[in-house]
Amino acid sequence: MTPIQWIILSAVILAVILLLVLAVLLIGWQNRRRGVDGKKKVAAILRRFTGIRSFRVLNDLTIHTAKKDVTIDHVLIGFFGILVVNTQNLPGSVYGDGRGKTWTHVITKKGREVKTSFPNPLLENQQAVDAIREVLSANSIYKINIESWVVFTRRKASLNVPKGLSVLTLKGFRKLLKRSKYSADGPVDVALVADTLSKAN
Repeated sequence: MTPIQWIILSAVILAVILLLVLAVLLIGWQNRRRGVDGKKKVAAILRRFTGIRSFRVLNDLTIHTAKKDVTIDHVLIGFFGILVVNTQNLPGSVYGDGRGKTWTHVITKKGREVKTSFPNPLLENQQAVDAIREVLSANSIYKINIESWVVFTRRKASLNVPKGLSVLTLKGFRKLLKRSKYSADGPVDVALVADTLSKAN
């Protein structure tokens, strides 16, 4: 090959590499954007819920435990106890159960199904609950009721999971918060729990 041909070939290869890098970055940005949008929707619901109550919400909380750092999308602290929320903003169909390490996400692109897997959010929530209990116990705070839910925020998301799992749509999450137990008085010192968890962040 002549020097000019080598230069052209090198330029083409470089252009292809740059396009691939840009494509990966764009896909990552879109995925992060979808995640941010879903978190904003749930955060807004929780903010309105706590607006007339002396409750606290912690968003994007990272708890440092003895084993590892655990990131939690939302933590609602009320007189009833603690509500942990894992937000998923996926379109298409979702398949999963309570035990598998991963769930399957299926979308249709250009007439064909594209399948991807993602970590089981229920197991992630269990790690979050364990991390919260570890922090509270280390600060001599016991007997706090902790619940966890996974909330899918896309309207057209099709959830194919067994009944009885702690998985909701955004509409179902709004309905959940209307249950009387979440507004009832209880023994939890909201400020103390919120400050303790915030310090572990």
